[in-house]
Amino acid sequence: MSHDEFKKYTTKLSKEIDTYCTENKFRIDYIVPILRSGAVPAVYIANDLNIIKFAPIQVKKMKKDGKKLHIVLMNTLKDLDKNKAYNLLMVEGIFTSGETTKTALAEIVKTLPNAKILFTCVCVRGKDNLPKNVQASFYGFDSPKEKLFVFPWENVDQKETHPDQLEENIFF
Repeated sequence: MSHDEFKKYTTKLSKEIDTYCTENKFRIDYIVPILRSGAVPAVYIANDLNIIKFAPIQVKKMKKDGKKLHIVLMNTLKDLDKNKAYNLLMVEGIFTSGETTKTALAEIVKTLPNAKILFTCVCVRGKDNLPKNVQASFYGFDSPKEKLFVFPWENVDQKETHPDQLEENIFF
């Protein structure tokens, strides 16, 4: 994906989210990027929508003893008032199986049970699988699962061979 394509999709998302918020009188309190994939799209969307506050969450898929696990590495939402009903925009880069998003959503609901959540991602692989337990979902484009997708700041070799799911590369 080129930077121009990326910008086109984040602008599309920003417009759709803005329209939704206007029509539903929904003011976003915090952008919640799912790190790392959601970090850059979240910044673009936040700038477009003039949203200042971020509360990132980091969920990491890792391999341990031959099993794939999704673990929460960071949850900055714990610093917020858990009794308040925040309006959150959760941002992911690529939504494929949904396991990372499900883990992040469960953590958000556990941390802020009164929160109302919007979800957005640049690329979805199977729009019918978008999370159902959110106020609304938005996506830039739907891509076939078998197509390798690379953001402008990534490279193909790193995407295919980077050992970032190994436990020893997460906890050291």
